[in-house]
Amino acid sequence: MGWWKEEHFNASDANSDGLLNITEFNDFLHPSDSKSPKLLHWLCKEEVRERDTDRDGKVNFDEFFHGLFDLVRNYDEEDHNSSHPSHDSLESPARHLFSQLDKDGDRLLSEEELLPIIGKIHPSERYYAKQQADYIISQPMTSEWCFMVAMDVLGFQNGEEEEQVL
Repeated sequence: MGWWKEEHFNASDANSDGLLNITEFNDFLHPSDSKSPKLLHWLCKEEVRERDTDRDGKVNFDEFFHGLFDLVRNYDEEDHNSSHPSHDSLESPARHLFSQLDKDGDRLLSEEELLPIIGKIHPSERYYAKQQADYIISQPMTSEWCFMVAMDVLGFQNGEEEEQVL
């Protein structure tokens, strides 16, 4: 069948015509960038399938804590007094988040209950682009850096026609 699964293809096929148009194909290649509820549900289902070690069809707290919590926790809200937080210090925020996600109170997370955090589990290309842009903006701007950006914006390459700009 190839590197993709039929279920992935079907989730990407928004109009269920058995073919992928350009938007559906892009969603197929980049499911984390998709806004399609069908494809986001498929991502959640795949996440449960991957994390569910006891094969009960849902994610329990241990599976969440040892497989997902590091992907979704908010590092900005944590105490940064130590470089390696202990297991115990992370368990409390993990339990709190788990209980917020567990809407039906069954102490298990279903595919639907993972939907609010699927964007943190599978960040989009936009997320990475924003991180890179924020990093570049935070760097000190030297005159050399400004010159290189100006050359790039103006379309000069490798110093071609630099004399005209100076």
